[in-house]
Amino acid sequence: MSNCNNIFKISQYIEADYDDFDIDNPPKGVWIRTEMHKIILGASTRSPIAFSLVPFMLVWSGGSLGGIYGKQFIKDEFDLIMSLFGIPFIIGSLIFWSLTLMAIWDKVEIVLDKNGGKTFTGISKIGISKNIYWDDISSISEKRTSLKYPVSSGASISLEGKQRISIGRGLVDSKLYYLFKALRTVFLKRKTNRNYI
Repeated sequence: MSNCNNIFKISQYIEADYDDFDIDNPPKGVWIRTEMHKIILGASTRSPIAFSLVPFMLVWSGGSLGGIYGKQFIKDEFDLIMSLFGIPFIIGSLIFWSLTLMAIWDKVEIVLDKNGGKTFTGISKIGISKNIYWDDISSISEKRTSLKYPVSSGASISLEGKQRISIGRGLVDSKLYYLFKALRTVFLKRKTNRNYI
């Protein structure tokens, strides 16, 4: 990026009006619900790539782990060298199976209330949940990394403040964009009206 010799606060541009954003019109696979004093934003990480990931993982992990450890179980013998050789395949299987499960039925959800709320990423009720507090958030931004996932661009939403909370990694851009804009819309309304929600 070239220098423009001007000093400005990027927040004044990020926090511009959101008249062109319709919070009540989420894309497919994204939801917004209003319950008693709560706003629930969510998105599914389901992706058609699961149709190719599942058979690939069955063959890859089944072949590699079955070939390394299956033979040892069948022969009832322990081979230290082969077992150590198989450790990277175990780690790889865990990582890629988690991505595969994300593509099948994982979800990202943000529950907002008057105090803040919580974020959740996982399958059904099994996953990672973090509490958030409005008073601890100073800004909400989109972060991008060079690391790309099979089902997404690797981008995420970052809640900045007393601590940094990232959410949304694993979502396709259209879903992440909606959650980002919706979350910032609620955040900006809270800044002007503490009784909002």
